[in-house]
Amino acid sequence: MEIQELVARGRILFSGASARLEVFKLVNGKRSAKEIARKLGRSHNAILNDLLKMKDLELVSPKRDKNGKPIRKADSIVYEKAPLIRHIPISYFDDSTKIARQKVKAKALSGKSKSGKLPRLQMPSETEILDICRHGEDQIYEFKAAGTDIQKLAKESAAFANTKLGGIIFYGVEDDGTIAGTDKRQQELDQPLQNSIRNAISPSLIINIAEKDVLGHKIILVRVPAWNRKDVYQYEGRVYIRLGTNAFIAQPEQTKKLHKGIPII
Repeated sequence: MEIQELVARGRILFSGASARLEVFKLVNGKRSAKEIARKLGRSHNAILNDLLKMKDLELVSPKRDKNGKPIRKADSIVYEKAPLIRHIPISYFDDSTKIARQKVKAKALSGKSKSGKLPRLQMPSETEILDICRHGEDQIYEFKAAGTDIQKLAKESAAFANTKLGGIIFYGVEDDGTIAGTDKRQQELDQPLQNSIRNAISPSLIINIAEKDVLGHKIILVRVPAWNRKDVYQYEGRVYIRLGTNAFIAQPEQTKKLHKGIPII
């Protein structure tokens, strides 16, 4: 069982169930189910029901003595978290980032902000990266596995550059959202990608690259700025645009719109 899988299970189990998450917070290998019930002001049976769901997903287990028997206090079992997730911050299991992400995307897709300018995509935090990977690719997020050809990254960058919001490429994340990790350090990816963008994309495009550590795996984020409504970016002489989860060659009518400063998406 990998740590990412356990975190994903926890986030599903605790989504919309804040009371259950509170139970999980109090599991520490010392408190019994009855003690947790008293602290939360809930019934013993309700707490046991929550703990059983966590146990079924391998998030917690009864603490055992040297003979392998479950430890009890006042005839109530003591539970402990799975070793892999014992020291992970509780914030990793909190699904509140989903709501925040939806609000940011809603504002971004409407093209409105308090200043009247398009909002700038921010590099996500570790917890936000987990949320993004769990929900999958979309208009502004693209996953690329380690070893992906540099030219493909450059082409994706050109497509993002022709869209209203730009986008972020997650290098070291599989198509299904699995955080597998990068095969390169940031410096090893930065220069070749910058060179490819400089040689293959016109006019010149400036991107930002950052390295993030997520659940023990390092991934690299490539942030492409929002379209400036002036330049139409070409990759090897062709105009690409990001539509949904893919980069497509722009149709003639789409290219005309871009040259007029009209965003396609």
